[in-house]
Amino acid sequence: MSNDVTTPDGGAPMAPPPRTSKRRALWVATGVAGLTGVVGLAALGGLAARDDKSGTEPVAENHAAAPQNAADDSRAEGGKGGEKGEDGRDRGEWGPDKGEWGKDGKDDHGKTREVPCKDDALIDALELANRDHGGTIKLAENCTYELGVKDRKFGSALPEIKQDVTIKGNNSTIKRDAEDTFRIFRVVDGGDLTLKDLTVKGGNANEFKYPGGGGPAPTALVPDGKDDDKRFEGDGGALLVERGGSAHLSNVKLVDNNAEGDGGAIANYGRTWLKESKVVGNHAQGDGGGVYNEGILKVEETHVDDNTAGGNGGGIANGGGEHHDGPVDLASAAKPGKGDKGEHGKHHAGTVEIIGAHEGKDASLSTLSHNRAGHNGGGLFSSGGWVTVSFTAIGGNVACENGGGVYAENTDLLLEKVHVAGNHADGDGGGVVTTGGRDWAGNGAEKDGLAGSATIADSAVVDNTAGRFGGGIFNGEWLVKIEDGFIVRDHDKDDNATLTIRDTDIKGNTALNGGGIFNNKAKITLTKTHVTKNTATDSSKLHRVAGGVLNNEGRVKLDDKSLISNNDPTNCANTVEDCFN
Repeated sequence: MSNDVTTPDGGAPMAPPPRTSKRRALWVATGVAGLTGVVGLAALGGLAARDDKSGTEPVAENHAAAPQNAADDSRAEGGKGGEKGEDGRDRGEWGPDKGEWGKDGKDDHGKTREVPCKDDALIDALELANRDHGGTIKLAENCTYELGVKDRKFGSALPEIKQDVTIKGNNSTIKRDAEDTFRIFRVVDGGDLTLKDLTVKGGNANEFKYPGGGGPAPTALVPDGKDDDKRFEGDGGALLVERGGSAHLSNVKLVDNNAEGDGGAIANYGRTWLKESKVVGNHAQGDGGGVYNEGILKVEETHVDDNTAGGNGGGIANGGGEHHDGPVDLASAAKPGKGDKGEHGKHHAGTVEIIGAHEGKDASLSTLSHNRAGHNGGGLFSSGGWVTVSFTAIGGNVACENGGGVYAENTDLLLEKVHVAGNHADGDGGGVVTTGGRDWAGNGAEKDGLAGSATIADSAVVDNTAGRFGGGIFNGEWLVKIEDGFIVRDHDKDDNATLTIRDTDIKGNTALNGGGIFNNKAKITLTKTHVTKNTATDSSKLHRVAGGVLNNEGRVKLDDKSLISNNDPTNCANTVEDCFN
């Protein structure tokens, strides 16, 4: 198993899922018409039952604990690998032909243990499963397992998951019930955890303090001798998935979990799949109030709502990026490195796919709603990597800096059949920010040369607000020189970001300038897109003001089926060719 940060299974970053183009459906009108950022939560269901059964073994309530380090060498059994994908990478059990993200269609596997409603019995069952090369654990029905003691070695309440372990929750709850702080689950390299029909509540991951020194452990004392394991210790309040590990959650509720670092509910450095689940009311002091990702993350028919992050990504953060200063004065903002992650080091983004169901009577959108970020990306934040979002409602999120709904920096981003509504940013981009990051050339620092690439298709960006620029969408370098007065200059061919918008409505958004769209030193192409009834509130008259589209030192291209109209006070303030003002 490779321990590569960006791609848990080793090698170059995995290519994003293929982008399949579909005929534009009237999904906005029929599925989310009048939506203001919230979609009703659909009934949740588990995965289809699997067909092979093993013997069932009850776990005695006074069973002696099995040694946690037993059978470590068995991790190699059942490991992923062998099958080559189109990109030549070893996809193993996670390949596209392996069913639901690597699971083989079987429900119970290995020895099955029924666990009475006792927390000690649950710990015993997990220790036995690790020793016996995995297995299935069936919890008592509607039980609350209250965990009061953490494993000091690993910083979690339950034994680390080393094998292929399934926990069938039977509508039970596992919760922290102690003044002491600890996360609930930790999946290590080679471990594969499946959770079904379960609530995980109250986990609280904190930076591990070793006895004596009171601070982080020296490298020699870090578990398993890994140089950087200590950076994980404050991550993932409910669940930490380390590199080489994987987790599958079906009909799982992650509620009221906290992290001193990143990932209030989940911190994923391996592979994690959420289906028909809820991530609600979690908090991270760092990035990713609900989920933090540096691996491969799939979110399907799942609601990530009402989470908060002190840093970036109130709902989901893909990579940490930097904590930008946003709408502060330019002199203080032009200081490279401000807001770096400190002892966490450089964070690497991974791959994220967020999808909702769009067929059948039980079709349910995924939601990212009412999340809040102290910096960028109230709903979703990404710094690098690949992000695909479809059949999803992103609404009612707030960013204290930029990107109320979505903030994508140096990211390959696709929003398709997405409703971005009622989000707010104190800075730029109430609905969406797409950017290549900071361009410090000319401000005493070196240009980083990064660029963002994004597509928004068959979507709606409506009723979002920004305190500064781009009520609906902000595209390009976020550092805008207000004193320049948006004077039209020759286009710089080195675009900070490239954005394509197709078959999309951008309507009713409000900002200081560029109520619908603000484009700064970047490129936008509009195809069959309507920008209407957006508003700019700047009445200073010191520079050009556009309610529809404000283009600053960039390039905006319209096709003959796109429309920019009925914006206040002007449509484009003479900054966009072929736009009637």
